[in-house]
Amino acid sequence: MGKRGNSVAKPNAVLDGILMLTLVGEVISLFYILEQELLVTLGVMVGVVAVAIYLVKATFRVGGGWISRTFLQHLGDPLKKKTTMKKFTDQSWQLAIHASMTVLEIIVIMDETWWQDTRSMWNPESPTCDFPTQKYLTKFLYITQLAIWIYTAFSCKFLEEIRKDYLVMMTHHVVTIALVSWSYAQGYLPVGVLILIVHDASDIPLDLLKMANYMKLEGPKGLFITEMLFALVLGIWFYVRIYLYPVKLINSAFWENREACMLPADAHDLSILSFPGVPMWFGFNALLITLYILHIWWGFLLVRLLVNVMSKSVHDTAKEEYEGTSSDSEASKED
Repeated sequence: MGKRGNSVAKPNAVLDGILMLTLVGEVISLFYILEQELLVTLGVMVGVVAVAIYLVKATFRVGGGWISRTFLQHLGDPLKKKTTMKKFTDQSWQLAIHASMTVLEIIVIMDETWWQDTRSMWNPESPTCDFPTQKYLTKFLYITQLAIWIYTAFSCKFLEEIRKDYLVMMTHHVVTIALVSWSYAQGYLPVGVLILIVHDASDIPLDLLKMANYMKLEGPKGLFITEMLFALVLGIWFYVRIYLYPVKLINSAFWENREACMLPADAHDLSILSFPGVPMWFGFNALLITLYILHIWWGFLLVRLLVNVMSKSVHDTAKEEYEGTSSDSEASKED
């Protein structure tokens, strides 16, 4: 089905089906990966996440609507339309999750040296480089993140407006769940925590940018808030996701784990894929590189946004690039 107006064509059914089957398979695999008490915790946390998201959306719906009516009348009360308000509240709960998880991740790594010295993420005393035990807070972070990603994937599929990058986002969810699950199963929680904090922290300004865009906070009437946030997002994205992510995480998972668990002569011989060290080394790094490709793709979209902003408003450009509703949506019935 083609696009009509600002609608978005339905995603490719085959690719969508493959992603959903993979997601279901990942959820089933958790019953074999997690201990029974952690499975119970995961189930509880999925419920907690659902309730928390409902409360956050309700709060931002009331608060955002009041701000839009009271202070943004000069911008046309931008959140008065139902579809715009839905997008605004959908983004609000993602902001709340990214911010709260970033705080928890910072607490987890405060007493660790993983970020300063990425070699410390691998245990040379273990034949597989893992740390057999981790503090409960680190495990709780993992379970909470799994609950969030499972709910987020479900929400992306069934609850939120279909965006132009739907398939890319679903791929991101599936890959992230795979990375988190695998690193937990193998005892590589340190690298998993760093992967999570890199993503959560860099998503906060992006969430704020999208919410400011929905409120049309651009130009002199909007105090150039959208423009300033866009510049911040661009800088953080390229520094954190394009530069730091490969330098710290891919480099460590690709080389430092081998150097910690193998003889020096073998560590740099990439023809050796079966060795005492990280199990499924190739597959794990393939997932990390897949995430990096997605980072590059979204970075390309940000640059394209910047180019288009030169000739159009930020709001109109963003709408063309990543917004829109599904082609069978109720957008035409907005107030």
